Amino acid sequence: MDLSRTKPLASRVVRPILEIDLPFIDGLSRSDFAQVTSEEFDSYRQYRDFMRSRLLELDDALEAVDSQVALERVALSIRDELNAATAELRSAARFRALSRSGAVLGTTSALLAAVRPEALQGALAVSATIAAGATGLWPTIQAFADINSKRTHGKWHYVWVLQKKAAP
Repeated sequence: MDLSRTKPLASRVVRPILEIDLPFIDGLSRSDFAQVTSEEFDSYRQYRDFMRSRLLELDDALEAVDSQVALERVALSIRDELNAATAELRSAARFRALSRSGAVLGTTSALLAAVRPEALQGALAVSATIAAGATGLWPTIQAFADINSKRTHGKWHYVWVLQKKAAP
C-alpha cells in the first residue's frame, strides 16, 4: 500500500504534526557503519533524548486550548534540531569514514501524525482490503472513524510515515 498518495487532514482522529526530510547515510559497509556509530554514539543518545522530550510535549500540545499553535511550536523545535543534525551529517560525510567508504548522505520524506488508537487499529485491520489499498492509509483511517465513531478522546498514538525520495 502506498501510504504517501494522500496527506492526512486534521480531524478528530488524525492531527498532522510535522513534514520534514530526514537524513540517512546510504552505502556504508557494516564495518564502516560500526565505526561511524561508535564515533557518533553520544550525538545519537543526545538526539534520542531530545526527540523523546518533544514527543512527550505533544500530548499536552494536542489537548491545549490553542492546540495548533502548541503543535507548531513542537514541530518547529523538531525541525530546527533535525536541520542542525543534517548539517552535522553533511560535514561528517565530507571528512570522516563516510568519505573514505564512498557513502552518500540521502534524505527521506517523513510525516509525523497523531492518530487516535482505535481509528488506527481499525484502519490497519482493514488495510489489507483492496479498497484500503486503493485509497491509502489516511482516508482509510478517517473512513473507519466515520463509521465507528465510538470514542474520540483520550490518548493519541504517534505515527511516522517514511517515503524514499526519488533520486535527483
